[in-house]
Amino acid sequence: MRMTFSALGRVWHGLIAGILVYLWGMWFLVFLAKMAPRLFYLAGRPIGNDSPCIKPECDFSDFWRAGLTARLSPHALAHLPPLLLQPGAHMPLPGGYFVHFPYPPPVFLWVSAISNLPFEIGFFVWTALGLGLAVLVLRWAGLSWLVIAAGLLSPAALWNIELGQFGIIGGALLVAGILMARAKPARAGIFIGLLAAKPQIGILVPAFLLGDRNKKAALGFSLSVLGQILLVTWLFGLPLWRDYLHAGPTGAASMLGMGITPGSAQSNGVSVLWMLRSLHMSMPTAWSGQIACTMLSMGAAIWLWRRGGMATGQQLLITVLLSLLATPYGYTDDMVALSLALAMQAQRRQWRIGAIDALCWLWPCFCQPVTEWTGILFTPLVVLLALARSWIEIGHLPARAMPATPRPTGA
Repeated sequence: MRMTFSALGRVWHGLIAGILVYLWGMWFLVFLAKMAPRLFYLAGRPIGNDSPCIKPECDFSDFWRAGLTARLSPHALAHLPPLLLQPGAHMPLPGGYFVHFPYPPPVFLWVSAISNLPFEIGFFVWTALGLGLAVLVLRWAGLSWLVIAAGLLSPAALWNIELGQFGIIGGALLVAGILMARAKPARAGIFIGLLAAKPQIGILVPAFLLGDRNKKAALGFSLSVLGQILLVTWLFGLPLWRDYLHAGPTGAASMLGMGITPGSAQSNGVSVLWMLRSLHMSMPTAWSGQIACTMLSMGAAIWLWRRGGMATGQQLLITVLLSLLATPYGYTDDMVALSLALAMQAQRRQWRIGAIDALCWLWPCFCQPVTEWTGILFTPLVVLLALARSWIEIGHLPARAMPATPRPTGA
């Protein structure tokens, strides 16, 4: 009987793996169909609006314009070459906080640098640098090449490349920083502090540091954030902060207040706030639910890292899942860290992939069509399903099966 159940289990896991590979292949073909035409820009084709967005190179155009606006004077912006404004391409200048750019000022350390390059070359350099730096930090954290490939070729990562977003490098910094916070606490803290450019990815970093009682990592994190604040202020001056405080929160509030409509970015969202809005709850009610979920997630993260007795990889997976529930503002391209954490746990199980693993890893493929078909954003429920499974594993897998990472004495 035991052999029969074992054989059925192997068949089941093989079936799940086959479905996962097939659906990923379909997603990859869609990715190639959207990305390949962009290569013709490098050969001189006029810049246009790129699928699946209504602007050139999707979100990257916002980053490039914001960096350009921060670097150049108003006079210089007014005399830019016409080539930057191709007919039909929605890329008006100036950008940045003039158009309610929602990112905090540390992001300008990244986007101002890339805006020194021509727009299209900048996009491909931005993509290559994001992938290259992600591989470096993940290898530094000790992840295998197979796990890295599973994370950086995941649907979330491919979607992130299409958008020109921060999800790949942000997810890599979060995963690497948490994994190495005990072995190399100061360096790990500095890495995690770089998430100040897109803080929703690292929303539970303070809870992790508090729960882990890791003073050296907390110091590295604080110095990293402070250093970025001082550097961006030195490079761009206090007016950048004035513009951010004046217009940045307005842009963020506008996006947070949007409902779920066909084609909207929120239909690819991850937050409890947007799920409750999709259920036609009022903004005060939705915000109350999100705040309660955020506070519970923070408390759970603190408890998780104080509990001990489990593998760091298991703690990482739960922390990343809690982060997705804690943030009121996030999209499926921010699920790269989850894709990496799921791959790590699958490797620990000798690549036996369960249905929940496959669903979470593939969810960026399904999120938008399911949301637009049903009118309901299911992402938080998918995350809760994976969280429940992981929480059950804590109770059923003994400590000897999941040895905790030892806490070293040196930095």
